[in-house]
Amino acid sequence: MSAEERARGYVCNVQLHVEPSERPKLPPGCPPPLDSRSTESEPQHSEECCVELENVTVKFRLSDSEILAQVYPNCMLLGEIKQDLARKFEVAPEWLVLRQDNRILCNSVPLNSTALDEYGIHEFQLEMNKGGREDQTSKLDLDVYYDKHRLADFITVQISGDDTQDGQSKTVVVEIENAAIVKPFLCGYRDQNTGKEYLDAFTQTGPYFDKMKYRKYKTRDTQTWEQKEKTLNTAHEQSVQCHLDGINILYVSAANDFTIVPGKYQTFAQKERAERKLEKILLIQRNWRRWILWKYIHLRAQDYRRLVQNREHEDERYEKCVEQRMERHRVIKQFPRNKDDFDLLYAEVARWKKAELKRITANYEGPARIAEVNILLDKEIQLLNGVERQRNLVYKAMEDFRKDQLLKEMGKPIEWVGYKDSKIHMDLLSTQRVRFLTEIYKDLRKPRSKEDRLDFIRQVMAVLTEETCFPNFPELFDLFDREKNLLLYAKSFDVEILRKRQTMLFFDLIKFQKGEPKQRIPSRMCIVCKKVKTYAEFAIRTRQSHVDTCKHCYYLKLIATENTVYQSILRCIHRDERKRKCTTSFAFVMQPDDVRHIIDKIWHGHSALSKTENLSELRLPRWNKSDDWAPWNCICLTERETRDHYKIDDIEKVYDPKFVLHIGNLHMLARSLFHTLAAVATEFQETGQWWKVGMNKQRSSKLDAV
Repeated sequence: MSAEERARGYVCNVQLHVEPSERPKLPPGCPPPLDSRSTESEPQHSEECCVELENVTVKFRLSDSEILAQVYPNCMLLGEIKQDLARKFEVAPEWLVLRQDNRILCNSVPLNSTALDEYGIHEFQLEMNKGGREDQTSKLDLDVYYDKHRLADFITVQISGDDTQDGQSKTVVVEIENAAIVKPFLCGYRDQNTGKEYLDAFTQTGPYFDKMKYRKYKTRDTQTWEQKEKTLNTAHEQSVQCHLDGINILYVSAANDFTIVPGKYQTFAQKERAERKLEKILLIQRNWRRWILWKYIHLRAQDYRRLVQNREHEDERYEKCVEQRMERHRVIKQFPRNKDDFDLLYAEVARWKKAELKRITANYEGPARIAEVNILLDKEIQLLNGVERQRNLVYKAMEDFRKDQLLKEMGKPIEWVGYKDSKIHMDLLSTQRVRFLTEIYKDLRKPRSKEDRLDFIRQVMAVLTEETCFPNFPELFDLFDREKNLLLYAKSFDVEILRKRQTMLFFDLIKFQKGEPKQRIPSRMCIVCKKVKTYAEFAIRTRQSHVDTCKHCYYLKLIATENTVYQSILRCIHRDERKRKCTTSFAFVMQPDDVRHIIDKIWHGHSALSKTENLSELRLPRWNKSDDWAPWNCICLTERETRDHYKIDDIEKVYDPKFVLHIGNLHMLARSLFHTLAAVATEFQETGQWWKVGMNKQRSSKLDAV
C-alpha cells in the first residue's frame, strides 16, 4: 500500500476533532478494508479510487426495540465511531463491538467500505464485550445517551426522481430536533402514606417561533402550498363609477380614497407582541416606580430606626446622668466637704422652711399660727447650728489637706505647650526648694521615737542654718533647740503645743520666697465688714459698676442656693460655645451668680415652654443659632427641649408669634440688666488675659511664676 493510500485511509473527522494520536491502530491479523482487498492474481492499479466526501446516516441497533441513528462522514473509520459512541454512552471504547451480517467489523475499516441498504443507510449491531471486564454493571443506556448529552436523531429521506427538478433521485439527511422545554418546579406535595410526589402541571407549549434562531428549516407546508381563489358576496351595496345613459356619467368621489401599500410581513405572534407593546411599557414603568418606592421606603425606614435608636440611647444616657446626679447629691448631703456642698444643705433647709410655712399658713390662724412659726424657728435654728458645726469640723479636718495641696501646687515645675504641641517643663530653684522642704515638713508631723526624733531635729537645724533670711528664723530655730533640750534632760514633758508651733512656722518658711520683696498688691476696704482685702477676695459680677463688697459679705446677703446647679449650667454653655468655635463669646466672662440672676429674675426659674421648675434639668441654649451666646440671645429650656430647639432652622415658622414676641421682650430686659457686659468684656481684653478665654487649661502656661 502506498503512502497516499495509507494517508487516505486515515481521514480525520472534522466534526468530532479526533486527534491523530487517538486514532485506532491496525491490530495484527486484522483483515484489510473491503475497498482495498486484492489478490495476487489481480493487477495493482496505479491510480487511486476517488470517493466523494459526504455525510451518511448510520443506524445502531442495540436490541429489537432500541435503535438510534447518527450522521458521520463516509470516510470515517469504525474505530473513530466507537470512540464517539463510547464518549456519549460513557463507556470504554474497547468494550464496544460493531457487527454487520453477524460479522465483527475491525476498527480500521472505513465507513464507506461497509454495506448499505437501498436508502443509503449503514446499519450495524452495537454490542458490549463482557469478557474479561471487572465492571459487569456497565451497559448501553439510552437515557445517558439522550438526557445527559441531549443529542439529536437523524433520518435519511429518499426523494424519487419524479419529485426533483433534474429527474434524479436524491438522499436527504434530516435532523430531528427535540423542541421540548425544561419544565420548572412550581409546587407539589408528598403523600405521607405512599411516599409518592404529586407536582403541579406546567404547559408544554414552547417559546414563540420568532424567539428561536433561524436555521434554514424546510417544512412540508412551505413546499406544497397552493393558492386558491374563492368568490364572496359583499356585506352591503357599494357604489361604483358607471354610465347612467349615453350622455350622462355617474362619478364617485375619490376624496376619501387611500392606497394600501403592503408593509413588512409579520407573524401573528409578532403582531400580537406589537399590539401589547404599550401594555408592556406600562408594566415596566409600573414595576420600576414600585421598585423606586420600595427602595425609598426602605431607606426612610432605616433612617427612622436609626433615629429611634439614637433617641433611645439619648434617653438612656439622660436617665443615667439623672441617677448619677441624684446619687451624688445623696452622698453630698451625708458627707459634705466643700462650700458648695454646704450651700446645698442650706438650700435644703430653705426649701423645707418654705414648705412648712405654706403648711402652717394653710392649716393655722391667729395664736396657733404664731406658735407654729415659733416652733418652726427653733427647728430651723437647730438645723442651721448642726450644719454649721459640721462645716467647722470639716474645715478643721481639711486644713492639713489644703496645706498639702498648696505645697504640691507650689512645688510643680512650670509647664506650657511649645512648638508642635510639645509640652515643656521648666523646674526652677524655688520649686526644687519647696519640694525639698515639703518632704521635711511631712516627716516633721510623723510620730517618732525619742532617739529618731533627736537625730531628725539635728538634721532640721542643719537645714535651717541656710534659711537665715526668713523673718521668723530665730523663733523657729529656738523652738527646735528647746525641744532638743527637753528630750535630752527632762524626764517628763509635754511638747505637743511646741510641735504645733514648729509646724506652723515651718509651713510659713516653705511659703517664704527669697529675693526682692514683691510690690504691694492693690487692695481696698469692704463697705460691709470694713476689712481691707485684695481685689481677688471681692465678688465680681457683670452687672456691677464698681467693686465694693467682698465675697464673704456678698454671699451672706444672698439666700441659700444650689451653686453647683448654676455652675453646671455655665459649664454646659462653655462646652457648647467651644464646640461652635466661638471663644470670644460673652459666655466666658459670665459668673455662676450671673446665671442664677438670669434664671431667677428673667426666666422666673422655669422653662419657657414646659414651665418645668427643676433646676437640675434647666439649660440656657442660644435662641438664634447663628449669633454668639449672650444674655439677650438665650432661652431657658430643659435638656431635651434644648436638643429639639437646636434642630430648628427657622424659628418664626415653628414657634407661635406671641411666644416669639414674649421671648423678644425678655431679651430686651436682659439687655438692660447686662448693659455693662460689653464694657467688662473690653476691659477683660485690655488686661492682657484675653487669650485665656475659652481655651483648655492644659494649653495655658503659668507665666506669672517665671
